[in-house]
Amino acid sequence: MKIPFIAVCLIMVSIVNLYAQYDEKYRPQFHFSAKNSSMADPKGLFILDGKYHIYWYGQWEHAISTDLIHWKEFPKPMKGAPGQFSYFSGSVVIDKNNTSGFGNNSAIAVYTRHFAGDSLPETQSISVSNDGGMSFQYYDNNPVLDINSKSFRDPQVFWHEPTRKWKMVVALANLHQIPVYESADLKNWEYCSTFGDLGATNAAWECPDLFELPVLGEKGKKKWVMIIGRGPNRVQYFTGDFDGRKFIPDSRLYKYLKNGTGLPGVVFDDFENPFLINWTLDGDAFKPRSDTASAINYLGHGFAGNLSNTTTTGTMKSKSFTIRHNAINFLIAGGQSDDSLCIRLVVGGKVVRSATGDNTRIFRWRGWDVRDLSGKQAHLEIVDVKDKIVNGSIAIDHILFTDNLLNLQAEHALWLDYGEDFYATRTWRNYDTNKKMGDSVILISWLGNWKYARISPTSWGTGFQSVPRTIALKKFPEGIRLVQEPIPALKELRTDGVQFTNKIINGTEDIRGFKPGKNTYEIEAIFNTRTSSVFGFNFFVGEGRKLKVSYDPKLSSLCADRTNCTDFLSNTEFTKKFAVKMFAPVKPEGNLLKLHIFVDQSSIEIFTNQGKEVLSLVTFPSPAQTGIEVFSEKGRTKLLSFRGWKISSIW
Repeated sequence: MKIPFIAVCLIMVSIVNLYAQYDEKYRPQFHFSAKNSSMADPKGLFILDGKYHIYWYGQWEHAISTDLIHWKEFPKPMKGAPGQFSYFSGSVVIDKNNTSGFGNNSAIAVYTRHFAGDSLPETQSISVSNDGGMSFQYYDNNPVLDINSKSFRDPQVFWHEPTRKWKMVVALANLHQIPVYESADLKNWEYCSTFGDLGATNAAWECPDLFELPVLGEKGKKKWVMIIGRGPNRVQYFTGDFDGRKFIPDSRLYKYLKNGTGLPGVVFDDFENPFLINWTLDGDAFKPRSDTASAINYLGHGFAGNLSNTTTTGTMKSKSFTIRHNAINFLIAGGQSDDSLCIRLVVGGKVVRSATGDNTRIFRWRGWDVRDLSGKQAHLEIVDVKDKIVNGSIAIDHILFTDNLLNLQAEHALWLDYGEDFYATRTWRNYDTNKKMGDSVILISWLGNWKYARISPTSWGTGFQSVPRTIALKKFPEGIRLVQEPIPALKELRTDGVQFTNKIINGTEDIRGFKPGKNTYEIEAIFNTRTSSVFGFNFFVGEGRKLKVSYDPKLSSLCADRTNCTDFLSNTEFTKKFAVKMFAPVKPEGNLLKLHIFVDQSSIEIFTNQGKEVLSLVTFPSPAQTGIEVFSEKGRTKLLSFRGWKISSIW
C-alpha cells in the first residue's frame, strides 16, 4: 500500500517534534524527567508483573518501566475526590490477601491529603485501584488517620510478615518525629511508637521509609534502615532493629549521633565538663551554662556560648597547644561577621584562621586545613565583641583535632548523599512472587532543591529523578553503614568506550581519547592517593566556566565546586542560593580512591570507593560547556585506571 506524501510528512514532523520534546536545554538524557510537568518527590513506588511504577507531583502523575531506564508516562490516576486538595507524598501497596476488603491484589495508595494554605489538618487517606495502579478511586470514608496536625505527612506503608499486619511510618514534620502505626485492614490504624530526637533535627522531617537490608559479608545478619528527609534537600539514615512496633537505633550509632563518640581524632574540648579547665574567660558571653533550649544539633549536654542572649559580650581564650594534626574541626552556631562573632586560631600573636556561623541556632560542622602550621604553638579564641553590629551571639561545640577535614557546613548526621540536590528518597517494594530480587533494595530520589527549584532555568519542568541505586549495608571500622551503587542496567546505555592505565597527571590536561562532545557520559577512575597533591576532574569546561571535583588525600576530603559552572548566574537570587561548594569526607581505601561518575546535561552523581559516600548535584551549563579535564595541583598524581563511555539517550 502506498502511503500518501502528506502522511509521510506528518509522520516525519511528529518524530522530529518528539525528539525535540526531550532535547530541550538542560534536559537530562538518561535520567527520568516528566515530558512537560514538574517532577519532585517520587511516590508510590512498587513492582508488579515485572513493571516498575513511579508517581510524582500533586496529582500523582504516573509512569511505568520494565528496566528502570526507559519510562512511559500514563494519565493522572487519581479519581473521585470531593473538594480541592493535593495528593501529597505516600506509598502504594498490593493487598494480595484482600485484608482491606477491596479485592485480591487491589492496589491501595496511602497518601497525605493536604489543603492549600494549611487551612485544615494534614490527614492520611487512601484510594483504591483494581487495574494494577493505572487508576485509583477515592475512598468515601477518608481520612483513615487524623491526629489533628497540620504537619503530619508522607506515609510509607509496608506489610510486616512476622506480625501479619500493615505498618506505616509517617512524619510529624515540625516536631522532627516519625510515628509508627499498624493496621490489619489499611483502614483502621493503631499508634505503636515514635522515633525522633536523633540526627539532624532542624527543619522539617519528611518522606520517611523503613526497610530491612542484609549486612554484606555477615552471613544471615540483617538490619533495619530508617530513611528520613531533612528539608529542604538532605536525606539522613539510621540503622537499627524493628520488632513490628518500635524502631530502635543501634547503640553504637546512637552514641555517635548523640555525643560524637567514635569521631576520628583528638577531642580538644566537648564542653561536657566545666570548660574553665582549658579556657580563660573575659566578659559575660561565655560564662558556664547549658543554653540547650535555644540550640539545635550540638553534641552531648552542653556547649560554649549563649544563643538566647544577644547583648552580652566577651571572649574565651584556650590554653596553648602544639598543632600536630592536619585539620581542626568544630561545630558552630550563631555568628554574623568574621571579626566580632567568630572562632579564630592564633599563632605567634597573629590570627591565622577565622570562622563565623550562618546566623542560625543550628550547629554545623566547619573546619580548617592547618597543615602549613604543623609543629607551631597556637591557641583558640571564641569572640563575641560585636563592635560592628548591635546584637548577635556565637556558640561552639566539639572541637576536634584530626587529619580528616569536616568542613561540611552541615549538621552531625549520617547523610545518604552529601550533595545539595538529593531529596525525598523512596524504595521500590516488590510484589512479584515469581521474580526473585534476593535482598536487593532499589531507591530513587528527586534531584532538586526547593531553595532554588522554582527559579531554575528549565523550560520543561522542575527537577528530575536520580539514577536508580541498589543499596546494602556493610560493616566498617566505625560501624555499619549504607553503601550504594547505580543499577547494573545502566551499562546497556554505554557506547564508544575509552580506557587506559597508569597515567601520570601533572597540571591540568584533557583526557586522552575521551571527548564526548555532549554532557552525557560515565566515568570510572582509580587514583593512587600516595601524593601530596590535590587532584580530580573539571567537568562542563567552556566559556570560562567549569565544575571542579577535587580530592585532597591529606585531608580525606572530596569537594564539588559549582561557584562558576552555570550560564544562569546572572540571576542574583538564584546565584546566592546555588553557587556553593559541597564537601564529603572520603577516606582512601588501601591508598586508592575509586570514583564512579555519571554526567547528564544538568547533573552529576559521584559514587566513591564502595559507595559509602555519594555526592549528587544539579548544574546548568551552556551547551558549549562540554570539556572535561583531569588535574593534579602542585605535584604528580598517578591515575591508575580510567574508563569512560558516552551514554545513549533513553528518549
